[in-house]
Amino acid sequence: MALPDGYNWFLIILTIALSLVLVAANVYILIHYQHPDDVNQAWFPKIVVVFSLWLAMAMVLLFPLDVANRAACSFSIVESSCKYALPMQQMWQAAFISNLVLTFFFIPFTMFYYEGDSD
Repeated sequence: MALPDGYNWFLIILTIALSLVLVAANVYILIHYQHPDDVNQAWFPKIVVVFSLWLAMAMVLLFPLDVANRAACSFSIVESSCKYALPMQQMWQAAFISNLVLTFFFIPFTMFYYEGDSD
């Protein structure tokens, strides 16, 4: 069974695998550094922390992915006409917008929600 043409499947599989490794590493970091009183509590702040750490690490890994994606085609071909290229422009925009939304909306709300539940 052959994979269909049109994308660089090695980069797609590598990106998915590294994303799963990052999620596992961030869950481990959260479990290791959480307070003993918060073991089975405050799930929403924990999800926001794991996603924020994942996004920060994934944005660093977007640089080599962008370079490898650009190297998949010849430099004489326009990137928009290269059929093996991943949509890096949309990936960068999604990463920056997600970072903006997390920084200015979700993280402050989550911080006040977590600190307000001190009963």
